[in-house]
Amino acid sequence: MYYFVCDIGGTKTRIARTTDLEKFDEPIIFETPGDAITALNLIGENILSVSEGQEILAVCAGIAGVLDSAHSTLLKSFHLQSWQNLPIKEILETKLKTTVYLENDTSIVGLGEATAGAGRGFSNVVYISISTGIGGVNVIDGKYHENKFGFEPGFQILNHATKENFEDLASGTFVQKKFGMHPKEVAQTENWEPIVDVIAVGLHNSILHWSPDVLVVGGSMSNDLKADILTEKISAIMKIHPSLPVIKIAELGSIGGLYGGLAFLKSLK
Repeated sequence: MYYFVCDIGGTKTRIARTTDLEKFDEPIIFETPGDAITALNLIGENILSVSEGQEILAVCAGIAGVLDSAHSTLLKSFHLQSWQNLPIKEILETKLKTTVYLENDTSIVGLGEATAGAGRGFSNVVYISISTGIGGVNVIDGKYHENKFGFEPGFQILNHATKENFEDLASGTFVQKKFGMHPKEVAQTENWEPIVDVIAVGLHNSILHWSPDVLVVGGSMSNDLKADILTEKISAIMKIHPSLPVIKIAELGSIGGLYGGLAFLKSLK
């Protein structure tokens, strides 16, 4: 009997099998097809193949975007638009004949970092992903808060006059559009520090909202961020909290969502 964890991203999909919810086998990784039905069929076929005819006890799948309150349908996604309003949970459950738990991908990655990555050992963990977009989650004692539509710190307004939000001013999409270069390239120029200043403001606000023990920064742009510099910049603008949480860079890389899936399924037992 097996459990499966799955991370459905706009670029790649990752699937892994586990028997004990402590560790998973070598992940299956493939390019996410542009068509949602094609992708769902491919996910189902891979899981059925790897299950080797044995019973599938449950599947946890993280997906990029805002879910409905029942966590069965993707309502809004900038990166998986063909998936919007499809009964994703129902399609996978019918194909796999098991219970499928559909969760926001950033929430699942954050759960992975909280339980097996940079946040392990801390009770109250905030994870913020800074990549093509910006997302985040608050994990307390290995579980994230129950929620209706998920957590979207990337959509907090940072400029009242223009209504620009955190994503509008500091995401990878913004950086690429503004400078015509990959964020990794921009990080080697003088243009990077103003971006880090904005990131520090967004992280500062998340600290005020969630008051964590540790703030973990992940996503592709985190590779060019430094925890000590973020700590210094956030400290310079903090006016109310007497001290900052520990600030760390994520450790699990591209498989954080798989570790989060393990933690999610384990929490249900």
